[in-house]
Amino acid sequence: MLELGSRWPLDEPRAWKNALGHVLVALATGAAHLFVALLIIRSVAPEPAPRSLLQGYRFFVGAYLEFEFLLYFAILGAGYLVHYYTRYRTNTLRTAQLEAQLAQAHLDALRVQLQPHFLFNTLHAISALMDEDLEQARRMLVCLGDLLRMTLETQGTHEVTLQQELECTELYLDIERVRFPEQLEVDLLVDPEALEALVPSLILQPLVENSIRYGVAPLEDGGKVTVSARREEGSLVLKVMDNGAGRTAREGKEGRTGVGIANVRARLTELYGRAQDFHVFYPESGGFGVQITLPFRVSPTPQPVPAAL
Repeated sequence: MLELGSRWPLDEPRAWKNALGHVLVALATGAAHLFVALLIIRSVAPEPAPRSLLQGYRFFVGAYLEFEFLLYFAILGAGYLVHYYTRYRTNTLRTAQLEAQLAQAHLDALRVQLQPHFLFNTLHAISALMDEDLEQARRMLVCLGDLLRMTLETQGTHEVTLQQELECTELYLDIERVRFPEQLEVDLLVDPEALEALVPSLILQPLVENSIRYGVAPLEDGGKVTVSARREEGSLVLKVMDNGAGRTAREGKEGRTGVGIANVRARLTELYGRAQDFHVFYPESGGFGVQITLPFRVSPTPQPVPAAL
């Protein structure tokens, strides 16, 4: 019955032919089953049967063929139920795998988008320094090489410890300190307890770049960028602020929503969904700030705490 169910499915465009075949098979198998049952009963009965074999068979068919017919389709339905449930589970698993692959591909695309973004900006700055200060341009190239080496080491890894992310950000800041030796001041206010927390790789660099580009660079007397990280119960709170012109400089525009910040928003959504929070704020003292709240998760491999922090 189960074999016929797979051979003659009832979900095809011309399923009525298969259904007719099942009806005929149900009647035939039911009649055969009743005949075999009658033979067994007559063979084990202690007394001779009062009716002939043909009369007994007619009685069995009239009394039980309908039940045999229903039993056939009950078994057939149970087989279809198991089949469709198995197919549903397989399709659900395949869909989940495809969604995971799509999310992974999206994250990879966002990371690939981000790397050329800061690379292009840095190379542009190096090019501008080549005719003014060759030694400083060389220093920037060395810092850029170190930064690229670190990003390559985390290639394919979408989360790193906060300590590793700060080391990468520090390399980027070394490049910017060459560009703005007198203008740029950086404060790192990091809770040591937060250093082992997992964060998206290259999450701070575009935010710091945004603050330097729009906050510090336009100021003749320079400015300050503050990066802070702390643990609040089950969450990790990251902030990047500057003391630039803030909202006034962006009058009539929707804040600083370039490639870097848009990329950060998209990556956070892909990695954490609603478990994360990203919002822009303008400090009362002026400037521009971004706050990110993530679930606090610790890396399984403990990282040494640098003395500088």
